[in-house]
Amino acid sequence: MNERLASIVATLRHGEMIYVADAGSGTSSKSIIPLAPEVEYLDLGVVTGSPSFDDVVSTLVAAGDFEAAIVAKDMPLANPKHFNLLTDFFGEDKVYTILYAPDLYDARNRCKAVIQTGDYSIHANAIIVAGYPSADIDLDILLGKKFFSTTE
Repeated sequence: MNERLASIVATLRHGEMIYVADAGSGTSSKSIIPLAPEVEYLDLGVVTGSPSFDDVVSTLVAAGDFEAAIVAKDMPLANPKHFNLLTDFFGEDKVYTILYAPDLYDARNRCKAVIQTGDYSIHANAIIVAGYPSADIDLDILLGKKFFSTTE
């Protein structure tokens, strides 16, 4: 595992989040929705497709304690492969969908870090939520009810 990524995972606390971004995710101050300056940014992309969304998410789940994922409402239809990977890891009841813009970007800006992959798949983005061997995080509290009221 990348040294900086290992450090990020090792210092995550219950309810903190990591945004796994596809290669096309804009993160500069010139982006349509810029990345908040206080969110750490780590670009792992080496070449087109590498590392993949699958590689990064699988590595994070193997190395850390995560309990849920948050994705764009469009992901289940637009990218069922990656959506199914997340439901395999967390269960269908722990993969939450929210509106892509601006909600997913607003949630991204509340993450501890953005990890950019080399994946060019559509909607290959997910927020994964750090867990703990206790009660699950209430995502309505974590993100605010506004995110989930529009997806029902």
